[in-house]
Amino acid sequence: MLESLTKRRKGFLRQGRVKVEPIRRTSDWLPENSDSIFMNSGAKQEYVVPRYARSGQLIDPLQDLTDAEKDQIARELGFKNGDDLNINKKEKENFWINRTVWIDKNGKFLDLSNVGDFISYKILEVNLESIAPSFTERYDKGTYKFALVFEGEEDKIKNQKIDVKKDAYMLFGKIDGSAKKMSDFLWIYYLTDKEAKRLPNNPGIDYLRGEIGRIIEEKTGTFLNIMTDPDFETKVLVQKAINNGLIHRDGMTFTVFGEPTSKNSLDGLIAYLKDERNNNIRLSIIGKLDDIENVVIKEVRKEVRADLKESHQEGTEILERMKKIEEATKETILKNNTLIEENNELKKKNEELQKAFEELKTKEPVKAKNTRNKKAE
Repeated sequence: MLESLTKRRKGFLRQGRVKVEPIRRTSDWLPENSDSIFMNSGAKQEYVVPRYARSGQLIDPLQDLTDAEKDQIARELGFKNGDDLNINKKEKENFWINRTVWIDKNGKFLDLSNVGDFISYKILEVNLESIAPSFTERYDKGTYKFALVFEGEEDKIKNQKIDVKKDAYMLFGKIDGSAKKMSDFLWIYYLTDKEAKRLPNNPGIDYLRGEIGRIIEEKTGTFLNIMTDPDFETKVLVQKAINNGLIHRDGMTFTVFGEPTSKNSLDGLIAYLKDERNNNIRLSIIGKLDDIENVVIKEVRKEVRADLKESHQEGTEILERMKKIEEATKETILKNNTLIEENNELKKKNEELQKAFEELKTKEPVKAKNTRNKKAE
């Protein structure tokens, strides 16, 4: 509690304005902009000086002020000196008892040059569970209802967000137009974010651009982290290996098939594959993926030759048919990869059942022997 209070202290601030900003959160079961998401119209929230949980003593809202500053506040309030604002005074004489700050769904503005507003600000500042100390920290606790936003702070944060998004779109420009690069990005996003949805088979450019644009708008930090990740290429390798049944994924646990010691989290698997001692495993995965891609190319060329022989068509029509054949081949391989992954799952479950059966077999003779001993007795 004391540590939290120390972090929140703003001192003797008597200039500028502070907005008590409502913190609105989205809801899956209420329509957007519904009153019930935050606070119903006409309702008000009451805040008083809180107490320490153990001692029950009031938390001093002016604890970060000097004696001289407390004296000044007291005189502005019509008291003799700062002692009149002592939190330990008896209830009838205690300035802070029942001192209330009311806030409606729209929040409120506080002018720190006004002593009454300054007192309200200091009361809100020590309501640690309900009031966020700044705009940037408004989502740090699920219990926060309002945030103390200093004049100009919100505009500064908005400008920072604009700069971050500008950087994100500049990075996006490096992969925009390349279906392969955009797909690689989205596969890593799917690999690292539990809420991400799996990429469909043969997604079009418009779909890829739309999904990445949505991520930039909603999760700018995530986009930047992926694009600047030094392990980007290794993660692409991992996801391709998963798609082709070379690495098994169980939630956020990953295992290279045939290498039980590789079982690990994503970060652990990355470290495992980058370890020079495991170069043979990494190279084996790369080699198998190359073989799979070569099979695709070979099949496409074979189909194209057959197509050319039969139709004798030229120009645009041939290119269009080549594209369709390539897409159909890729889709077949992806379906095959899914079957491989499902087959590997069945193999894994079969191994577990076999192991359990073997354990039962070893226990059974012991049980039979004990039965014979009892009969002999």
